[in-house]
Amino acid sequence: MRAVVRDRYGPVEGLRVATLERPVPDPGEVVVRVRAASLNMADLDHLLGRPRLARIGTGLVRPANRRVGVDVAGTVEEVGRDVTGLRPGDRVWADLFGNGHGALADRVCVPASALSPLPDAVSFDDAATAPHSGSLALQGLRAAGPIRPGERVLVNGAGGCVGPFAVQMAKARGAVVTAVDHGDKLDFLRDLGADEVIDYTREDVTRGDRRFDVVLDIADTRSVRLLRRALAPGGRYVLIARRIGSFAEKALLGPVVGGLTGTRMGVFSWRPNQRSDLAELAGLLAAGDVVPRIDRRYALDDAVEAFRRLESGAARGKVLVIP
Repeated sequence: MRAVVRDRYGPVEGLRVATLERPVPDPGEVVVRVRAASLNMADLDHLLGRPRLARIGTGLVRPANRRVGVDVAGTVEEVGRDVTGLRPGDRVWADLFGNGHGALADRVCVPASALSPLPDAVSFDDAATAPHSGSLALQGLRAAGPIRPGERVLVNGAGGCVGPFAVQMAKARGAVVTAVDHGDKLDFLRDLGADEVIDYTREDVTRGDRRFDVVLDIADTRSVRLLRRALAPGGRYVLIARRIGSFAEKALLGPVVGGLTGTRMGVFSWRPNQRSDLAELAGLLAAGDVVPRIDRRYALDDAVEAFRRLESGAARGKVLVIP
């Protein structure tokens, strides 16, 4: 089999395609033939070994796991002993963040418990965009409380991997959505359904007169004190954190500031690859309430170029790798 691997923490140029032994499933495991995979910022963080504190779990000096890629959609090729409910040919998808990574390959061997059924109505390409980023958006909005029709929702950092899902999910719930990103992505954000778009290079949304019932912060570029200004009375702020320092600030100070100002501010405990979330995502995709935006598709041999596209910040939607 062929898979994208890395031997050390470092830039995308350290990736290469290697020929590995064909996987044989142990009891409770399944071999999946990968039909499509997508890239997330989490994949880039995993490649670079950041934050450094995370290396306690991934390898202090060099990565314990050479494989990369978390979002996978494909078909069951072989099942190990004691596996029930799955058989060869079944369509499946998963976020492998907590199950060894390895989606950038023609095959991947994972615990059967990591896989969820993929409805026929959802294509492999569309499915591959959603398990990681879609679940983050779903859980972030859920943490903000029920989104009611007519509520004003701000998605800060709307043009990346997670934001397009959040914008569409909020719109599907009847919200009036304001999307923030840099100017080159404003047309893309309008196409997603955003009612209003803001170029953060020209306007600081925390310093204007706008007030929002919900702020979903993906960009993570402002302090609690500044973000409080963007909240309406009774408003809710939720951070999707990538930086440990910011996570600590919002987790510790957010509830205090919120309590003093009649708002709710904080973070949420992300739980990857929840079957219930994937089932809800499948329903949204099948119904057309969420339409994945695919920026470009790359072959396995072009994985370095795919990561460069992700790293550049220029992608309009998800970057796919098709073995």
